[in-house]
Amino acid sequence: MRFRKIILDIIYLPVYNKDMKNSTSRDTLLQCALALFSEKGYDGAGINEIVQMAGVTKPTLYYFFGSKEGLFEEILKLYYERLNASLAKESVYTPNSHSYGDDVLPVLLRTATAYFTFTQEYKQFYLMLLSLTFSPPTVQASKLVEPYHIAQYRIIIQCFERIAETHTNLRGKERQCAYHFIAIINQNIGLWNYGYVELNEQQAESIVKQFMHGIFS
Repeated sequence: MRFRKIILDIIYLPVYNKDMKNSTSRDTLLQCALALFSEKGYDGAGINEIVQMAGVTKPTLYYFFGSKEGLFEEILKLYYERLNASLAKESVYTPNSHSYGDDVLPVLLRTATAYFTFTQEYKQFYLMLLSLTFSPPTVQASKLVEPYHIAQYRIIIQCFERIAETHTNLRGKERQCAYHFIAIINQNIGLWNYGYVELNEQQAESIVKQFMHGIFS
């Protein structure tokens, strides 16, 4: 029995090693591509540079992702789905119009904190998203990211639509409020990237109260 086990281990060991190597190569490609896309933009990062940084060959990239576009789309899917899942969870509004501190403030504070937490955990990805926000819509990378942007904005718009059901002064302004709120958050993330502010609970509360003063005053 012991001899049989040794033989089986020898037979299957190369398969395990191959699977581990494939998994490592794929993850390395994703990480290296994200670093280069974040630094140089989608068009500025070439396939040769990506595979050289990852220490793999071009056929390896094509095997996993088919093309540079396929690699970029996988990065978007991997990280953006995490962001949108977090936003969908934290942006659920529960009306409590009799208590200011337990009504709109908590949901916007949770949402802003979700953005801050995600950015600090996945800095390269979120900064890449910010750069694409201001890219011409005809750029290929902008076209690829657009469905994810739309999904993100829709989550925040729905939050303000629910708020407007209780706070009727916001009816008809839900989309404008959502865009303004995201813009304030992104402005602070940009300032954080340059070391001007901290992305912490105090900063989140400060910008949320500033925003609420603008929409409710």
